[in-house]
Amino acid sequence: MSRNKRRAARLIALLFMIHSACALAASELISPDQIVADEVKYKTCVAELGEYVKSFNIGGSEYYPLVMAVRYKGDSATYAETLVKRGQEVKAGDPLFRVTVNYDEVQMAERELAYERAQESFEQGKIDRLEAIDALQRSLASEPDEYERRMGALRLKKLNIALEQYVYQQEYALETRRLELEELNERHSRSVVTAPIDGVISELTYLREGDRVYNGMSLCRISSGEVLLIAVKDSRLRYGMPVKLEIGPNKNKVETTGRVVAAADVLRNVTSDYALVEPDDPEYVKTLNLRNIKVAFDSVRLENVLLVERKAIVLTGGKYVVTKLTPEGVTQKRYVTQGLANTEKVWVLQGLEPGETVIID
Repeated sequence: MSRNKRRAARLIALLFMIHSACALAASELISPDQIVADEVKYKTCVAELGEYVKSFNIGGSEYYPLVMAVRYKGDSATYAETLVKRGQEVKAGDPLFRVTVNYDEVQMAERELAYERAQESFEQGKIDRLEAIDALQRSLASEPDEYERRMGALRLKKLNIALEQYVYQQEYALETRRLELEELNERHSRSVVTAPIDGVISELTYLREGDRVYNGMSLCRISSGEVLLIAVKDSRLRYGMPVKLEIGPNKNKVETTGRVVAAADVLRNVTSDYALVEPDDPEYVKTLNLRNIKVAFDSVRLENVLLVERKAIVLTGGKYVVTKLTPEGVTQKRYVTQGLANTEKVWVLQGLEPGETVIID
């Protein structure tokens, strides 16, 4: 075989091999009707009309509006000891403070001696008058003259009346002195100041041992437990606003309700951060552990406003932007005007319509 014929045979064999390979590859291709285009899946939300609520949860503390100042009554004294602590519950008559009363022992001894001498003088005065009456009675018994006896009887009656007057006046004077001495001794021995009412120690005066305590000095304040309110430091609370109360430690938290009964919005030209809440069931609240109080309230509540999820809005270049997803699957950037926002929802004022779908970033 010539050289050219051999080359032609090789070319024909190569073409046959290429054709066979193409036929085999064509048999393994996917049918065009089975081909599915790639789909992009987005996390979306729908702009809907609904209720917008912005809630707050802040701490509160127990507050008793009925307060009595406990004042020292007595002679000048020095402070010795405080027997209670702030926040402690007390009953009427419970000891609160111990003091040491200062008084003049010599002056007290002189008063007591004067009382004893007045008693002795009274007794001697009675004896002298009784002896005078007895002597007159004996002389009248032996008097023969009728006229003298009748005159003596009048004098005897006069002496008896004088004796009665003397006894009454002296006994009254002695009793007055005795009561004065007892009062002084009681005041001098009054070393403990007691609680005048049932309540809670809401304020204590700080004193050091030996400090002077004078008559009328305020030692503490007792808040009566008859009326219990919750004090809250927040200017957003308004008079009459309903609130929720969470009271007690986290493991044993109790939920109840209440209402604002005092707030700055009812006072003209007054600015205050404080408000007072009255529990709807105060007797029940008094039985709880009041060391951990939370007050929850809605500062804003709007009906029928357009809302979207907060994650759907992105701040870009100082403007709020959402990515709208059309029914055809096309994404569109759109500027929106944002109103109020809470932790979950945003109130959209402009840029969206109810029912439109937006992508959550």
